[in-house]
Formats: sequence, structure tokens, C-alpha cells
Amino acid sequence: MKDVKTEAKELEGWSLEGEKIRKSFSFDTYFEGISFVSKLAVYAEGVQHHPHVTIDHTNVTVQWTTVDQGALTAKDIAAAKASDNLLNSGHI
Repeated sequence: MKDVKTEAKELEGWSLEGEKIRKSFSFDTYFEGISFVSKLAVYAEGVQHHPHVTIDHTNVTVQWTTVDQGALTAKDIAAAKASDNLLNSGHI
């Protein structure tokens, strides 16, 4: 079984920053980015694990960490994978 930080380093496009993982997503339009964030919010509520999201016109940056643990956890790895699946397929 891999440790969480090793798994984080293997996530395509995600950067490991201490106890957080971060990825920027680019969209053709502002509304495409907002739609992505809206779908991500539905996922986050469903699993009760919420990202830090920054919206800058057509760029959306998503950051995951498990705040109550003060560390990166398997929940963050699963959430990053769900974020990528949402982008690639439109579904989590």
C-alpha cells in the first residue's frame, strides 16, 4: 500500500505543497469554469469534504487538504481523482 504523499505525487497535473495538493484547470469560457465548480460543489457536499477553490476568469484552481486532520489524507487523493473524473467525463 502506497503512502498518501507518494500517491499525491503520482496524480497527473497535481502539485504537492506540504499537506495540500493543488491543480489549476483551464476552460474556454468563464461559465464552463463556473459549471465545473458547481458540479465539484455537489460532489464535495455529498462526501462532506470541501476544497479551497479560486476562480480567476477561465482558470479554476482546486486545493485539497483534510483540515480537521491537519494533513493530506486518502480523502484528498480520492477527491483529486474525482475532480479529474468530473473534468474528463462530466461525472464523478
